[in-house]
Amino acid sequence: MKRLYIMAVAGLSIVAPESWAQRVAATKFQAAGIPVILKPVTANDVIAVRLYIRGGSSNLTPSNAGIESFMLEAATHGTAKYTKDAFNERLTETGTSVSSDAGYDYSLMALQAVRQHWNEAWDLFTEAALKPAFPASEVELVRAQLVDNLKRIPDDPDTYLSYLADSSLYAGHSYAVLPGGTPASIAAIPRDALVSWHKQRLTRENLLLVVVGNVSRADLTRKIESTFGKLPATGGSAVIAPRLKAVTPDVMVVKRELPTNYITGYFAAPPPSDPDYAALRVATDILSDRLFEEVRTKRNLTYAVGAGLSNRAANRGSLYVTAVEPDTTLKVIFAQVRRLQREPIPQSTLSENVNTFLTEFWIEQQTNMGQARTLGLFELLGGGYQNLDRFVDAVRRVTPADVERVSTRYMQHARFAVIGDPAKIDRQLFTSF
Repeated sequence: MKRLYIMAVAGLSIVAPESWAQRVAATKFQAAGIPVILKPVTANDVIAVRLYIRGGSSNLTPSNAGIESFMLEAATHGTAKYTKDAFNERLTETGTSVSSDAGYDYSLMALQAVRQHWNEAWDLFTEAALKPAFPASEVELVRAQLVDNLKRIPDDPDTYLSYLADSSLYAGHSYAVLPGGTPASIAAIPRDALVSWHKQRLTRENLLLVVVGNVSRADLTRKIESTFGKLPATGGSAVIAPRLKAVTPDVMVVKRELPTNYITGYFAAPPPSDPDYAALRVATDILSDRLFEEVRTKRNLTYAVGAGLSNRAANRGSLYVTAVEPDTTLKVIFAQVRRLQREPIPQSTLSENVNTFLTEFWIEQQTNMGQARTLGLFELLGGGYQNLDRFVDAVRRVTPADVERVSTRYMQHARFAVIGDPAKIDRQLFTSF
């Protein structure tokens, strides 16, 4: 009999199978020379597709930063077959959505369709991915929207805070080139550059397709071969981002007259492919819970505090808080980090945290797109999609000693960013972490 794990959070119980591989039943194969991960789902009529373009920031320069984001955003504004209006009408008629995103390690175009209109949805998706027309008027419209959004980054403290901390942590690294670009870089990219970039980056060696839904391998293979099979086999190969070197503690302060000070600190962390990743995931989750209890609940020093871990090839962990009295608050936060590094966490607390974490993990896999997202992440950055099973097992095997070890190794030497009152910032305190 298959062994089941039953986990509960706030009254919600989820039954998860012992093996992720058994649960996913995903397979990997080649179609037209492109790696494809397919996870058939017959329980619903949704089909989720994620087309990944490898590379991200490592393939960009400061002068063309944001070009891939620009290209993908403009791709749905008119194709060889559809005008923008006709494309959008067909999306609505068929219950289809096409979206895109550009990140530090890869870019992607995503399709969500219903099985009843799978053929029509695939046609729309491949038109946007492979045959964008880049109409001049639409390119200028997209450009204006992107530039406006970038100019507004400083208007939102949390968004600007992340931008500042990233800029500090990754100074001199390939991630210093922003995948979304800057107002200046987007403004300077001509339409012809989008056309050329599309030809350069859309080659079969650069792509990965992840599909989750009620679709057969034979049908999917035929569709890929008749569309993506026409792309060049090689060219524009992706560059993999190097891991972060030693980080020197620092703090960047931007003066703003605000009711509170916004603070975040980023520190170097292992990528999803690293053996320490699962343990640090658990450690940051425990720390986040403790910070909420100690900083917000017990001392009422903030309304927002937490710790986290990103999913990047050159990865980072984070501390975050908003505080009227930042120095007092940071001392409590640092004390909780040291507690995690020096005091063994009770096994009962660890087990409860692991169960909660895995429950949330399974919840994220309840949608077809959520499963496709996780499969793609581990295939590209986790050493292969099969490592999802190993990741879940590794989380279950984390010990109190593991939590101490990874907390000591990684939770240090942070680059902090602060938006608020410089007079309340003790630089020595911040750089002591």
